[in-house]
Amino acid sequence: MQASLKVTPTLLLLDLGEVRRLMTQDGPRLARYVAVLREPLARCVRLRGVGASALMRRGLPPGETLLYALPDDPLDFELEGPNLRLPGLKLYLGGPPEFIETPFYAWVEP
Repeated sequence: MQASLKVTPTLLLLDLGEVRRLMTQDGPRLARYVAVLREPLARCVRLRGVGASALMRRGLPPGETLLYALPDDPLDFELEGPNLRLPGLKLYLGGPPEFIETPFYAWVEP
């Protein structure tokens, strides 16, 4: 998998390179992009209304994007081996973890 990361003060965007099956706290999803927007309320956004329009303004296809809204700065992230950690969210790019550490999460199915 060839992934790329783009980070701005209002958006963190992980491009997985192709549509992949992700397992999230809400169940399985298909997505190419994982986007993290800065908003006052932490949540995994179902793409209706505000979430879809925010993605389209940034040139992202809502149907291929898993969107998280977190109150923390998207620049406050850490790379831990193949994993990406933000406050309250961890993205496991190497497959399923041994245990879940955060309330919001997603891992790439092998």
